[in-house]
Amino acid sequence: MKVKLDLRPREAIIAAQKKIDLVRLTALTLICLFPLMACTSLVYGFLLSQELASRVKSLNLSVDMLKKRHANISENLAALKDDVELYRKAIAFIKAEPPVLECLSAVEEALSDETWLSKLEIRAGRATFQGYAPTEGEVVEFARRLLASPVILNVDLPVTRKIVKDREGIVEFNLNCSLKGFSELYNSTEDGLLKE
Repeated sequence: MKVKLDLRPREAIIAAQKKIDLVRLTALTLICLFPLMACTSLVYGFLLSQELASRVKSLNLSVDMLKKRHANISENLAALKDDVELYRKAIAFIKAEPPVLECLSAVEEALSDETWLSKLEIRAGRATFQGYAPTEGEVVEFARRLLASPVILNVDLPVTRKIVKDREGIVEFNLNCSLKGFSELYNSTEDGLLKE
Protein backbone atom coordinates (compact mmCIF):
# COMPACT_ATOMS: atom_id res chain seq x y z
CA MET A 1 0.00 0.00 0.00
CA LYS A 2 1.25 3.37 -1.00
CA VAL A 3 0.45 6.58 0.69
CA LYS A 4 1.13 10.06 -0.60
CA LEU A 5 1.98 12.69 1.83
CA ASP A 6 2.01 16.32 1.02
CA LEU A 7 4.53 18.03 3.18
CA ARG A 8 3.82 21.50 2.02
CA PRO A 9 2.36 24.01 4.37
CA ARG A 10 -1.40 24.02 4.62
CA GLU A 11 -1.78 27.48 3.05
CA ALA A 12 0.11 26.34 -0.04
CA ILE A 13 -2.11 23.30 -0.37
CA ILE A 14 -5.30 25.45 -0.12
CA ALA A 15 -3.89 28.01 -2.57
CA ALA A 16 -3.06 25.22 -5.03
CA GLN A 17 -6.57 23.88 -4.77
CA LYS A 18 -8.14 27.36 -5.33
CA LYS A 19 -5.90 28.14 -8.31
CA ILE A 20 -7.89 28.35 -11.59
CA ASP A 21 -6.40 26.82 -14.73
CA LEU A 22 -7.47 29.09 -17.62
CA VAL A 23 -6.58 26.62 -20.35
CA ARG A 24 -8.71 23.90 -18.78
CA LEU A 25 -11.56 26.31 -18.14
CA THR A 26 -11.47 27.53 -21.75
CA ALA A 27 -11.39 23.98 -23.07
CA LEU A 28 -14.27 22.96 -20.82
CA THR A 29 -16.29 25.99 -21.92
CA LEU A 30 -15.68 25.21 -25.58
CA ILE A 31 -16.60 21.58 -25.10
CA CYS A 32 -19.88 22.60 -23.44
CA LEU A 33 -20.66 25.28 -26.00
CA PHE A 34 -20.06 23.04 -29.04
CA PRO A 35 -23.08 20.74 -28.51
CA LEU A 36 -25.24 23.75 -27.60
CA MET A 37 -24.26 25.60 -30.77
CA ALA A 38 -24.64 22.45 -32.87
CA CYS A 39 -28.17 21.91 -31.53
CA THR A 40 -29.05 25.57 -32.08
CA SER A 41 -27.71 25.41 -35.66
CA LEU A 42 -29.65 22.21 -36.36
CA VAL A 43 -32.91 23.69 -35.06
CA TYR A 44 -32.40 26.94 -36.96
CA GLY A 45 -31.48 25.04 -40.13
CA PHE A 46 -34.55 22.82 -39.81
CA LEU A 47 -36.86 25.82 -39.33
CA LEU A 48 -35.22 27.66 -42.22
CA SER A 49 -35.54 24.61 -44.50
CA GLN A 50 -39.25 24.32 -43.57
CA GLU A 51 -39.80 27.99 -44.39
CA LEU A 52 -37.93 27.65 -47.69
CA ALA A 53 -39.90 24.51 -48.55
CA SER A 54 -43.18 26.36 -47.97
CA ARG A 55 -41.91 29.23 -50.13
CA VAL A 56 -40.99 26.77 -52.89
CA LYS A 57 -44.50 25.27 -52.74
CA SER A 58 -46.02 28.74 -52.87
CA LEU A 59 -43.83 29.74 -55.82
CA ASN A 60 -44.66 26.49 -57.65
CA LEU A 61 -48.37 27.21 -57.16
CA SER A 62 -47.82 30.76 -58.43
CA VAL A 63 -45.93 29.45 -61.47
CA ASP A 64 -48.74 26.97 -62.21
CA MET A 65 -51.36 29.71 -61.91
CA LEU A 66 -49.32 31.99 -64.17
CA LYS A 67 -48.96 29.19 -66.73
CA LYS A 68 -52.73 28.68 -66.70
CA ARG A 69 -53.30 32.42 -67.06
CA HIS A 70 -50.79 32.52 -69.89
CA ALA A 71 -52.60 29.68 -71.65
CA ASN A 72 -55.97 31.43 -71.16
CA ILE A 73 -54.57 34.76 -72.36
CA SER A 74 -53.02 33.05 -75.39
CA GLU A 75 -56.37 31.44 -76.25
CA ASN A 76 -58.17 34.75 -75.79
CA LEU A 77 -55.56 36.54 -77.87
CA ALA A 78 -55.94 34.01 -80.68
CA ALA A 79 -59.74 34.43 -80.55
CA LEU A 80 -59.38 38.20 -80.56
CA LYS A 81 -57.00 38.03 -83.53
CA ASP A 82 -59.62 36.00 -85.37
CA ASP A 83 -62.27 38.59 -84.43
CA VAL A 84 -60.05 41.45 -85.60
CA GLU A 85 -59.44 39.64 -88.87
CA LEU A 86 -63.19 39.14 -89.26
CA TYR A 87 -63.77 42.86 -88.56
CA ARG A 88 -61.12 43.80 -91.12
CA LYS A 89 -62.81 41.62 -93.73
CA ALA A 90 -66.21 43.09 -92.85
CA ILE A 91 -64.86 46.63 -93.16
CA ALA A 92 -63.21 45.78 -96.49
CA PHE A 93 -66.54 44.33 -97.67
CA ILE A 94 -68.45 47.40 -96.52
CA LYS A 95 -65.95 49.71 -98.23
CA ALA A 96 -66.25 47.74 -101.45
CA GLU A 97 -70.04 48.00 -101.46
CA PRO A 98 -71.78 51.26 -102.32
CA PRO A 99 -73.66 52.94 -99.47
CA VAL A 100 -77.03 51.57 -100.64
CA LEU A 101 -79.05 52.13 -97.46
CA GLU A 102 -77.82 55.69 -97.10
CA CYS A 103 -78.63 56.37 -100.76
CA LEU A 104 -82.15 54.94 -100.40
CA SER A 105 -82.69 57.05 -97.31
CA ALA A 106 -81.54 60.18 -99.20
CA VAL A 107 -83.88 59.36 -102.11
CA GLU A 108 -86.79 58.84 -99.74
CA GLU A 109 -86.19 62.23 -98.13
CA ALA A 110 -85.75 63.97 -101.49
CA LEU A 111 -88.89 62.61 -103.18
CA SER A 112 -91.99 64.75 -102.98
CA ASP A 113 -95.52 63.34 -102.89
CA GLU A 114 -96.03 64.10 -106.59
CA THR A 115 -92.72 62.60 -107.77
CA TRP A 116 -92.14 58.85 -108.05
CA LEU A 117 -89.44 56.57 -109.39
CA SER A 118 -89.88 53.78 -111.92
CA LYS A 119 -86.28 52.57 -111.77
CA LEU A 120 -83.41 52.96 -109.32
CA GLU A 121 -80.02 51.46 -110.05
CA ILE A 122 -77.07 51.74 -107.65
CA ARG A 123 -73.62 50.62 -108.66
CA ALA A 124 -70.20 51.33 -107.25
CA GLY A 125 -69.98 55.10 -107.00
CA ARG A 126 -72.99 55.83 -109.26
CA ALA A 127 -76.78 55.92 -108.95
CA THR A 128 -79.25 56.21 -111.80
CA PHE A 129 -82.87 57.28 -111.33
CA GLN A 130 -85.75 57.11 -113.77
CA GLY A 131 -89.09 58.44 -112.74
CA TYR A 132 -92.01 60.76 -113.25
CA ALA A 133 -92.92 64.20 -111.92
CA PRO A 134 -95.78 66.61 -112.64
CA THR A 135 -93.40 69.42 -113.77
CA GLU A 136 -89.78 69.99 -114.62
CA GLY A 137 -89.54 72.21 -111.54
CA GLU A 138 -90.31 69.13 -109.36
CA VAL A 139 -87.47 67.26 -111.08
CA VAL A 140 -85.06 70.12 -110.38
CA GLU A 141 -86.27 70.28 -106.76
CA PHE A 142 -85.70 66.51 -106.42
CA ALA A 143 -82.16 66.90 -107.80
CA ARG A 144 -81.50 69.82 -105.43
CA ARG A 145 -82.66 67.80 -102.38
CA LEU A 146 -80.50 64.87 -103.48
CA LEU A 147 -77.48 67.13 -103.74
CA ALA A 148 -78.12 68.37 -100.18
CA SER A 149 -77.84 64.78 -98.90
CA PRO A 150 -74.48 63.82 -97.35
CA VAL A 151 -74.26 60.59 -99.37
CA ILE A 152 -74.51 62.26 -102.81
CA LEU A 153 -71.28 63.69 -104.18
CA ASN A 154 -72.75 65.46 -107.24
CA VAL A 155 -75.85 65.32 -109.43
CA ASP A 156 -75.77 65.47 -113.24
CA LEU A 157 -78.28 67.58 -115.11
CA PRO A 158 -81.55 65.69 -115.44
CA VAL A 159 -82.75 64.58 -118.87
CA THR A 160 -86.49 65.23 -119.16
CA ARG A 161 -89.25 64.80 -121.71
CA LYS A 162 -92.92 65.53 -121.50
CA ILE A 163 -95.25 62.60 -121.99
CA VAL A 164 -98.95 61.89 -121.62
CA LYS A 165 -99.86 59.12 -119.19
CA ASP A 166 -103.43 58.35 -118.10
CA ARG A 167 -104.58 61.43 -120.08
CA GLU A 168 -102.37 63.70 -117.99
CA GLY A 169 -99.27 65.57 -119.02
CA ILE A 170 -96.28 64.55 -116.88
CA VAL A 171 -92.51 64.77 -117.13
CA GLU A 172 -90.40 61.63 -117.46
CA PHE A 173 -86.84 62.12 -116.20
CA ASN A 174 -83.48 60.35 -116.08
CA LEU A 175 -81.03 61.49 -113.45
CA ASN A 176 -77.48 60.30 -112.69
CA CYS A 177 -75.48 61.11 -109.59
CA SER A 178 -72.15 60.20 -108.01
CA LEU A 179 -72.10 58.64 -104.56
CA LYS A 180 -69.54 59.17 -101.86
CA GLY A 181 -67.50 56.15 -100.83
CA PHE A 182 -67.76 54.55 -97.43
CA SER A 183 -64.58 56.20 -96.11
CA GLU A 184 -65.63 59.63 -97.46
CA LEU A 185 -69.12 59.23 -96.07
CA TYR A 186 -68.00 58.41 -92.55
CA ASN A 187 -64.62 60.16 -92.80
CA SER A 188 -62.75 57.40 -90.99
CA THR A 189 -59.96 54.95 -91.67
CA GLU A 190 -60.02 51.22 -91.19
CA ASP A 191 -57.91 51.46 -88.03
CA GLY A 192 -60.17 54.20 -86.71
CA LEU A 193 -63.19 51.96 -87.19
CA LEU A 194 -61.45 49.11 -85.42
CA LYS A 195 -60.58 51.33 -82.45
CA GLU A 196 -64.18 52.40 -82.06
